[in-house]
Amino acid sequence: MKYFLLSLLGMIGFLTVNAQNDSLKQFAGTYKFPDGSPFTEMIVTLDSTVLTGSTALGSSELKRTEGDVFEIVAYAGTATFKRNADNKISGVHILVGDINLEGTKSEGLMISRSSLYASPLRR
Repeated sequence: MKYFLLSLLGMIGFLTVNAQNDSLKQFAGTYKFPDGSPFTEMIVTLDSTVLTGSTALGSSELKRTEGDVFEIVAYAGTATFKRNADNKISGVHILVGDINLEGTKSEGLMISRSSLYASPLRR
């Protein structure tokens, strides 16, 4: 009985972490900003359970505060992701100090940070 309960708790923990990763994957991708902005592109990657936003100005962990709103930890700002009619992530609103930007998500290949280091030639 003891082993059954321990196994059950382990499976619940694994499924919880896995579900969180799946929900964060939808935010990963490349976001484009208008010319004349402090940066024209932000790449959002998911490494294990940490979402990171990277621009020409630097990188920061994006920590979920509620729903589609994330704290930009290193810059004390917010990233609010926008959804389209199909409920898919279509853009992001960045607010850091006096920087107030709207970006759109580029369609294309989504790459996780860990896959950047994987070689198809490794066996």
